[in-house]
Amino acid sequence: MAPPTLQSSGSAAGSTAEKAAELSEQMEIEAIWREVNNKVVELAGGDPNKVQKTLDINAVLKYVDNVQASEKKKSEKFGTFKSIVGRTLQCINTVGGIVAEGASTVFAPAGMCYNALTFVIQAWQGYEGIFENLAELLEKCTEFLERLESYEGRMDKRLTRVAVQNLRLFVEICDRTIKLRRKHTRFIAFTKQLFLNDNGIQDLLGIMDRLNNKESLLVTAQTYKLVSDSAGDIKLILDGQKEQKKEEEAKKWRRTIAKALSFSSTMLDNDGEPIPNWQKAFDARKNTLVEGTGKWILKDEMFLEWTTSTSPAKPVVVLGGKNGSGKTSMLANTVKYLRKMDRAGPTSRAVTAYFFLEGEKRKPEEEDASSVVELVSRTLLWQIATSYEAMTKSVFQIVERSPNFDNSVDLWQQLFINNKERMNSDTTFFLFIDGIDKTIIPLIQRLTSVPDNKKARIFLTARPQVASESLEPVDGIKFDVIPISEYNGDDVDMYINDRMNNMPILKDPSRSGISEWRDKILKTLREKCDGDYFKLNSSLNALAKVDLVEDIKEVLADADKTRTDQIDAEIRQLNNNRTIKEIQEINEIIMWIENGRRWFSLEMMENLLSVKYKNIPVVQARTPVPVLSRRKTGSSTPGTPPQEMEEEEEAATAALTISLLPFSQKLADKYPIFSVTDSSVIDWRSPEIKDRIPSKDSGDAMFHSTASGPQILQESEISIVKHFLNNVCPPDLYTRFEFEQFFNAKLGARQKEYICLDPENADIRIVLTCLIILTEVDLRNNESLREYAGYWLMDHLEKVDLSAADRDLKARVGPLLVKLFTDECGIDSMFWPFDLNVSLKTWDQGEYALLREIRGEWVYSMAGVEQVSRWLHDSSVTKHINTEPGVSFVSAVKVSSANLHEAVLSFAAKTMAHHLFRRMDFTPRHFWCGCMFIRGYLDRLNPEKAAQMPSEPSAYNLDDTPEFRKFENRAFRLEELREIEAWAELVLDKTNYTPVEKSSWEIHGALIIFQLCRAEEGSIDIYQGRARKAIELNPKNWHACHFIAKQPNTDNEEAVRLLSRAKQAVDELSHGDEAWIRNSSNSALLARITLDLGDRLWELGKDYSLAARIHRESLKYNYVHFVNYTDVLTRYQKHEAWAEFIAFIEMLNETSPTWKAFFDELVNEFIVDLVSVRRSDMLAQAADATGRWNVIEEFFNLAIDFGTQQEAHALLFLLRDGFAKTLASAADEAQREKVVEIQETALQNIRLHRSDILSRHTVDAMTNSLAETYLDKAFQPNLPIDKINSYGSLIANLLPDTSAVLDVWAYSVTACCLVRYHHKRKNGSPVAKEWLRRIVRASIELLSDEDEENDDFAYEILARLLTTVEDTRNTRIIWTLRNMIQYEAQVKWQNWITAGQSSADGQLTANGDVKTKEHDVTNGSAGESVQTAPQPIGGTSQTKEADAVSVGDSPVKPTWFAACAGCDKQWAVMDAPLYTCADCVGTTQLCQDCHEQLVRGELKKKKGLKCKKGHVFVEVPKWDASLIEGMPRACVPLPDSADKGKKWITLDEWKGELRKYLEGDVKEVAV
Repeated sequence: MAPPTLQSSGSAAGSTAEKAAELSEQMEIEAIWREVNNKVVELAGGDPNKVQKTLDINAVLKYVDNVQASEKKKSEKFGTFKSIVGRTLQCINTVGGIVAEGASTVFAPAGMCYNALTFVIQAWQGYEGIFENLAELLEKCTEFLERLESYEGRMDKRLTRVAVQNLRLFVEICDRTIKLRRKHTRFIAFTKQLFLNDNGIQDLLGIMDRLNNKESLLVTAQTYKLVSDSAGDIKLILDGQKEQKKEEEAKKWRRTIAKALSFSSTMLDNDGEPIPNWQKAFDARKNTLVEGTGKWILKDEMFLEWTTSTSPAKPVVVLGGKNGSGKTSMLANTVKYLRKMDRAGPTSRAVTAYFFLEGEKRKPEEEDASSVVELVSRTLLWQIATSYEAMTKSVFQIVERSPNFDNSVDLWQQLFINNKERMNSDTTFFLFIDGIDKTIIPLIQRLTSVPDNKKARIFLTARPQVASESLEPVDGIKFDVIPISEYNGDDVDMYINDRMNNMPILKDPSRSGISEWRDKILKTLREKCDGDYFKLNSSLNALAKVDLVEDIKEVLADADKTRTDQIDAEIRQLNNNRTIKEIQEINEIIMWIENGRRWFSLEMMENLLSVKYKNIPVVQARTPVPVLSRRKTGSSTPGTPPQEMEEEEEAATAALTISLLPFSQKLADKYPIFSVTDSSVIDWRSPEIKDRIPSKDSGDAMFHSTASGPQILQESEISIVKHFLNNVCPPDLYTRFEFEQFFNAKLGARQKEYICLDPENADIRIVLTCLIILTEVDLRNNESLREYAGYWLMDHLEKVDLSAADRDLKARVGPLLVKLFTDECGIDSMFWPFDLNVSLKTWDQGEYALLREIRGEWVYSMAGVEQVSRWLHDSSVTKHINTEPGVSFVSAVKVSSANLHEAVLSFAAKTMAHHLFRRMDFTPRHFWCGCMFIRGYLDRLNPEKAAQMPSEPSAYNLDDTPEFRKFENRAFRLEELREIEAWAELVLDKTNYTPVEKSSWEIHGALIIFQLCRAEEGSIDIYQGRARKAIELNPKNWHACHFIAKQPNTDNEEAVRLLSRAKQAVDELSHGDEAWIRNSSNSALLARITLDLGDRLWELGKDYSLAARIHRESLKYNYVHFVNYTDVLTRYQKHEAWAEFIAFIEMLNETSPTWKAFFDELVNEFIVDLVSVRRSDMLAQAADATGRWNVIEEFFNLAIDFGTQQEAHALLFLLRDGFAKTLASAADEAQREKVVEIQETALQNIRLHRSDILSRHTVDAMTNSLAETYLDKAFQPNLPIDKINSYGSLIANLLPDTSAVLDVWAYSVTACCLVRYHHKRKNGSPVAKEWLRRIVRASIELLSDEDEENDDFAYEILARLLTTVEDTRNTRIIWTLRNMIQYEAQVKWQNWITAGQSSADGQLTANGDVKTKEHDVTNGSAGESVQTAPQPIGGTSQTKEADAVSVGDSPVKPTWFAACAGCDKQWAVMDAPLYTCADCVGTTQLCQDCHEQLVRGELKKKKGLKCKKGHVFVEVPKWDASLIEGMPRACVPLPDSADKGKKWITLDEWKGELRKYLEGDVKEVAV
């Protein structure tokens, strides 16, 4: 979203220097656009008359239609092409308008680009594939252009320059495309992506990408110039933006690598990076390890040779042992110990990558059906690729050059074996793989057969026989086997003792006899279980449940039974002891584990099991469904008061409860064959248990030895025993023993439920569950249930074998399947949005992704409707469908000539039309979902369009396909909306509507156009005209009145009149009819009218107090919209109406039950937007001004309570971050002291509950802030030594293990705080040293690559670190290098400007070159300039490049890079010395005057300045251009050289000095 305004502040604009800078920018914009004009004339063959001055969008689209009409063969891609052309033209129109404001309108920016595009189409006309290829190219261009649209009317000159450069690049791309036409004169048809595969076009698109990266930085600086009175705040923002930009670049690298490694979409987080399941599995396994176990491996000779040798003779080590011997836990222990070593391996850096099969365990039906070698490869390669910065970049560059790979071995060959970073002398690679699979043997062979001494070291776990059979026959694999059973005896003893320490009967050895019993148990289990952890756990679990001595003895006696015997006995015991319902529940859990399409958490499994308690009759009557509106998810009746909602929710929860016993405890106590895995999902306790469960479809299942409960006997066997007993027992004794009842029970045991698998009916049972969820209001309101049912219903339907499925189950499915597509409840469950109380960002990532998948399966493709047809052609399915509309529905589907989409989806389409034009739901989400459905449905009804639509859903689910872009495009054209509305009029029979109904229809139509295509030319007149028509038809159409009043062209007086009249009428309605106001749609209307009336009254400026009262009144209704509340508070802030501000927050607190359900929106659209996006401290300003901090704190505490109840951990972090930032802005020190506690809580919580949706930058920023606070507090005067030590520990605890860090940049401030802490205390810290080494090494690697764009960032981080350790010499060198980069960039930019201006003035030399003039270059600070040398600097290649003027890639004008935190003076190149603070870890710089004032204690304190009088500074010299005069390439200037004849050293020499940090002590190097 664009900021509210992007103009410079009035005070700044008045200065002479800024006017001069603005004039310079204006001249540059004019010069660039002249080039564009000349280029378009050149495309027209040099004839200006061929350039149509008045060309507009409609004319271009008409030309496109004419081209298509002239084609002999109609293109299937024409519709998509025309849509993309329309979108491109609209973007150009908007951006062109921006440019027109900054350049002479004679050049008609948009029109010139339109001309260029028509020349391209003309050049390629008649070539097969033109539409598809051009569509791809235009879409790429539009990706960049549409970002600029949101800044329309809000740009300064710098952003206008970015816009004009984008349009110039678009014309350059058109020129390149036309040149390609000449290159391919012989090709009548050409391959896909011809344009995108062209290097020239790729280069131009790359330039466009870089331009837009610059745009985001400019927007940030420009926006916050408005909201901040302090340039120091801007520096803080831009410093953060620089790091964020670097992080974004690193994200791009990682996303590209993830794509190359073929991670499926379900395995990626919101940043497009893999969800680290391997790390979760490792952490979970690591947390179960008993302290002290596994240390024996650190003394093993084979292991030590493998880890420490420069080139081990056998690079593969196998940890051998039988199943259940603890190999996986030992592997986790080994990784843990290796990472903790001060120096693991022969080099200073050890990269450890690991693979746990359990962490990567996936359902066979999931998107990812990869082989083991593919899973291993992507997991290990991802960890290697992201292990350190240079490796990440190197892998990215390889993928960029060659993104396609033959197989997994080739993937390793290209990305790792051939990677230059593998040969890095500082690095050793350790690979850990849990288990051996035959598919990974070729990979191991390839990795160990490299001819150099930098082989990866591989650690495997396997059974000894498997290791020998798999590895020995393969040439080149040399390995050692470490037999775990020979070494882990002590580990087993420690494990048994640890388990006994947690048993109530055994944990206290001081009790009489307990010590002896512990010894006996330890000895018995050690001998009988022989290191088998499955047996150990079975026996220990049994011991934990008994307390009688005889029972303990019995458990110990059975400890040596085989695994199979133990499992069989356990299952038999469950069959004997569990009730029929419990056994049914066990079987249902088995069904979901084996046949569910994903793994289920405890909560989700409990929800699924609860569905069967919903009593569903076979035939359902159609019942009206409550109107869906913007209310709490889960509320059953619109307008239900908040207090009643909670009661309803509790009642609904109780109705679905399986039992009062917590489900986790039930699993542990009653269903012990299952367990919760390391990944927190339910699975078999051991895979071997599943192997002992019989299948129900087996004829002798009931007689299976492992499945029986009471042993089932044959009747003949019972007759023999009865005959014997009758002969030996007297009748009365026979009766007393109840033998007859016993035998009858045995005969009747066939009818008893048993634990079993039911593969034939598993999927149909899940289908039944999904249909019940989707067609029952109470169940479908459960988000997780609705999401699973909607997403996977299709898959389960496909998997059912109707010929083998149970007939009764099929008969139950039939009516529900019909109900799904004919009843409003089912239709809405599938196609209508529910999550209306979350931010749009959250909705896009959640429910929208689900709905688009459903539309792809059921609306756009043929898959869904064909499944319905298959099912309804089975007579068992339709057996109980004997009422309307079911009978008609089935008949329509069965007609052989029927359009299946019309037969299946006609009810749904009509329902969507009714929702769009009759219901009072007016959010964009409603309009998107309804219109996307009908657009796809109507295309399927059109034979010509349907023929061009792919039948498979996959074509519509990937966002890079033309089909997805067409059908899921949120930007509708007016033509499409007219078609949708015309069809809706027909099916809803609008002909007999009353004026009131017609009025309602008109406002719906107006709102749809407003929300879906407001940018299209002419749409404003249409939607405003329809809204006014709605008022004419019905003056009491308050929705229409409200809409007109909201329009920008409605003046305040008219808006107040309209809204006042509407409010008065609605108030009267609400007072006269309580039921009316209880309807959420009505209360929402009243709230919106009231809030907007307050806005207009405020803007009118006659009675601010009245406006504020009306604002507060709007909060009393059952409606929440935090986006609007931000605008209200911003109005108060501008007028410094702090009393009204606090009163508004106070009213929010009073109405908190209303917004409890809108926690997501509260955080994302209010707190984050206010505090983080706008960077406003208005909450603190209001609290300080009124002394009402209690109101602000109450607001945050209420919100935190709601987030805690909902366990919304990511949102809670963002909320606490906003709270901390608000308190940090307080004028009162007492308020600021609370910040630390809030930040500590936030970080602790998010570490316990990792989130894949939370931006890492936000977490890192809070971590850095807290580290700086700890560092400052650690050196307060008179602090006890133990307190000082505690602060050091707190800083260290903020940092992750260095081996687990993807890049060091995010942690550089926190790491520097730790380094500074130990530097000041003059003590050694291995952790601090390792972080120092890691930062220095990463910086050197960036300075050593071929990408010069990395250099300044590396210098900045190095300057921070070396300032921290008071390395004066190298700190001054780095600042000189940074000045040099800025200086050369200024020269390059000035030469470009000078050359461009000379060209515009026609001043050319005889040979056609541009004459240059000498100009002063402003350095970014008001009224100051720096030295400019038009001559090359020292003969370096960089300056030669600076003299060349590139039309395609213009240089970027350097902005200031250094600023004084005291007075806000800024420098693009330093013409005065600076002082950088070591105690602020290099993040604070002061000019000489401010530094002197600080030393004297006279510097005025300001917001954000943390420097104190006693802080240590390093002086940085001003820039001296003479340092680089004559300096050779690849050299470093020396600002402090004592030898006046030696002004520089080579870059390699300087890097050699820095490498001392990789070997020596921090103190030694600093000295």
